[in-house]
Amino acid sequence: MAIAALTVAFSFASGQTAERTPQGVWRTMVTPVNCQTGQPVAPAFPGLLSFNEGGTMSEYGINSAQGQTPALRSPSHGVWQRELGWQDYSFKFIFLRYNASGGFIGTQKITAALELGASSDEFTTHAAIEVFDANNNLIGTGCATTAGTRFE
Repeated sequence: MAIAALTVAFSFASGQTAERTPQGVWRTMVTPVNCQTGQPVAPAFPGLLSFNEGGTMSEYGINSAQGQTPALRSPSHGVWQRELGWQDYSFKFIFLRYNASGGFIGTQKITAALELGASSDEFTTHAAIEVFDANNNLIGTGCATTAGTRFE
């Protein structure tokens, strides 16, 4: 009886670990940082991330400290995947950029490594940012860190 109880308990605990993913909706605080030092270069700003079953995702966040408004960018769309272990993931997403007159001026792509916390209700990321003009030429780069908490 004791062995059966331990087997069930172990299976339950193992099942919980196997089910830990970033899938779901997250509130985030994004901090632009210096790529070499990791020190903040602008105030943090809020955002939303949604990780969907099957590996797709969406993102939205407006960095008003750097002059962004909702009219200057689209929502983001991207993909995510598990890396090594249960807590390591990667994702990338892209959004369209517009000028104040509504004209398309390019895209911005974010590529990030995500570490899911032990409770699976928080994460941190380190991201590389690439900014492209309307002809898909790279015109700028940057880095950011993000802290996320699961929205339930």
